[in-house]
Amino acid sequence: MNKLQNLFETVTENASEQELSLVNNFLNAIQQKQQNEAPTYLNAVFQMDTQYDEGQCTVTKPITPISYNSFNMPHGGIIATLSDYAMGFLINKDLHPEGKGAVTTNMTIHYVKASTEKTLIATAKYLHKGRQTIVMECTVTQPDGRKIAYATGSFFVINPPSSSK
Repeated sequence: MNKLQNLFETVTENASEQELSLVNNFLNAIQQKQQNEAPTYLNAVFQMDTQYDEGQCTVTKPITPISYNSFNMPHGGIIATLSDYAMGFLINKDLHPEGKGAVTTNMTIHYVKASTEKTLIATAKYLHKGRQTIVMECTVTQPDGRKIAYATGSFFVINPPSSSK
């Protein structure tokens, strides 16, 4: 533990305000997961808010420095992750009562505009829901309605292993 404490002290002593904010966000995310306030660490770190409504899932994510590419814009991988989360959250919410889950087998994403706002919204819905395979679509927008990306994903239905922490 002493090595970890030394690293923490070294990093925080030399940190900018932005870096201290990132450290604070990470620690809060770990605590949220520990307290079961977030389904995954990634969900907590990215501060995702998930809502379900009439066969669709909407995941809202604030754009913070952890999301930036080298141009201080949301990284394409973050947008892809947000899309995958929205599609997967909807499927797994619907399959959970049956004792099943789903994993992504393929995803295609088309980026159409650069993001200019501080929030992204991913809205996922079903295209096909079979017994073994599911096909989803997701649109990523900004709060002003501007479309940023479109994604489709294929998912395979599984019997998930028993969960462990």
